Amino acid sequence: MSTAVLEPRRRPYLEAVTTVLGRAKVSNVDSLPGAAELVADVVVRDGIVYVFGSGHSQLAALDLNMRAGSIAPLQVIFDPMWGASELVEGYGATLLTEVTFTPADCLVVISNSGTTSAPIEVAMAARAAGTPVIAVTAVEISRASRPRHSSGLRLLELADIVLDNGSVATDVAVRVGLVGVGATSTVVATALLHEVFVEAVMALAGRDIELPVYMANSEDGGQQHNARLRERYHGRLHAVP
Repeated sequence: MSTAVLEPRRRPYLEAVTTVLGRAKVSNVDSLPGAAELVADVVVRDGIVYVFGSGHSQLAALDLNMRAGSIAPLQVIFDPMWGASELVEGYGATLLTEVTFTPADCLVVISNSGTTSAPIEVAMAARAAGTPVIAVTAVEISRASRPRHSSGLRLLELADIVLDNGSVATDVAVRVGLVGVGATSTVVATALLHEVFVEAVMALAGRDIELPVYMANSEDGGQQHNARLRERYHGRLHAVP
């Protein structure tokens, strides 16, 4: 009696994400270490790593905020409109009312297209203050898209370091008939930024300084450790809704 061998069921989205992550790993072979070095330097000089995500990209920014394994000197620039006003010129400036960029800091801006007004304006404000900018964007999509800010600039043209999330076409990975499903840009942007922070902390570990990294509250001493970190940066960081 023969036993039929069933083929493993395909997981089209997981397979697609794996492909895009592989592409992003290769395309960012130089920019990942550069971004990590910049973040490490910001921590050493007691600056703040600001993070802004436009629209769904705000999810990637929030994933870094005050969580186990992330650094304490990090401020998310929160958009209460979740991208609904990202095309309105001048809106980006309104998000910076409680932000004072300095050359000791750095800014991470996440935008898949890299062409909408809000991320452009936030990046422009940082550059005007001498703050280095890391862009997380879809390079192929951005270069093929028309700039939508009156400056005529794309986010990648304002960045000191560009991390390419590897997204192509319309940021959907799987075709089902006439529709596309399964966006990858946010997942890959999040993975790239966690890689940057991991490499930054590894670099900091060799500089004989206390690592300002949050622990899980469930770990022994975690709550006390995190409370000390919050106190260390008290008054310099604002709560995120």
